[in-house]
Amino acid sequence: MQILYVGNGNYNHRGARYYDVGRKLVNGLIRGGHNVYFFSDRDTARAESWFGASKCGAASCNRIFLETCANFSPDLILFGHADLITLQSLQAVRKMSPRVKMAQFNVDSICNPHTIAQIKSTLPCMDATFITTGGPALKKFHTPNGIVCYIPNPIDDSIEWPRCFERSDQPYDVFWTLRALKGSYADDLRLDAPLFLEKSGKVNIRYYGMNGQPLLYGAEYFREIAKAKMGLNISVARTRADETDAAAEEMYLYASDRLSQYMGSGLLIFAVRKNRLEDVFAEDKEMVFFSTKEELLEKIIYYKNNDAARREIARAGWEKSHRFFNEKLVAKYIVEKTFRLALSEPYAWPVQDY
Repeated sequence: MQILYVGNGNYNHRGARYYDVGRKLVNGLIRGGHNVYFFSDRDTARAESWFGASKCGAASCNRIFLETCANFSPDLILFGHADLITLQSLQAVRKMSPRVKMAQFNVDSICNPHTIAQIKSTLPCMDATFITTGGPALKKFHTPNGIVCYIPNPIDDSIEWPRCFERSDQPYDVFWTLRALKGSYADDLRLDAPLFLEKSGKVNIRYYGMNGQPLLYGAEYFREIAKAKMGLNISVARTRADETDAAAEEMYLYASDRLSQYMGSGLLIFAVRKNRLEDVFAEDKEMVFFSTKEELLEKIIYYKNNDAARREIARAGWEKSHRFFNEKLVAKYIVEKTFRLALSEPYAWPVQDY
């Protein structure tokens, strides 16, 4: 199958973000036997702008996108946060190639009004939309001609290479990364929990992107993960519009792609109960759950002092995530759902359409 992937190639970051979800899905599609052409909307727009700004080159980007569609003649166009491609361009593709299928995915929290607006802006042309939140909250994105489904963040063993469960000599007990200047709010557990662990003096935590510590990208990111035993999974839990708590259904199964990077690297994962990941990963067998920072500290200390248990749960989580949540399966699922094919696998996540 000819598949055109449209998303941010991050060329301006010089390879520092080589592990984003779009890259993994492209890997999965290629490994599934498809011919995939990567079209980077933002990088094309920057190249077409006198000022190197993507917004200034947006019109040219859309023209080049249409030329690419004409030249490549895709059977499927998959959009990953391709915000510069307009609805008018998508409608032009429909007119040019009536049989082409179009799908989009979004990995951001749907408690954010901006995310909702981004997804809805192109829904009239989408045969399928895939979101890393599950359950009935997806109903708001249903259209007469398009379905919406949950997908997990994929794991790619060519990218997530550490096997932290195999060792006991790591210098850090806990690892955590964040972009604290983007999307943080009052009483943000993503900030409060790691600082609480550090202040306790009982946990050796290494964090980046908050409290004055630099951001961490590139190959160094995984080299640092490899120095730790355990990792946190704490996602945004409030809207950015008015800082109200997100509704429970808007949090169901949601996790940043940080989860796939940590779990895929063999860290023992501590996840907030509010996201209900226990519906996918067995509690205290594949993942550990907590509700408060005090409970989190207590459990981390337990597994710090019981290293064999830490390694066993981390290993089980690593094995399940690589076996059932890898890039090839998630890519295959996207194709099957978009083309309304019978599912060929017993997928380990909810497969309901909305």
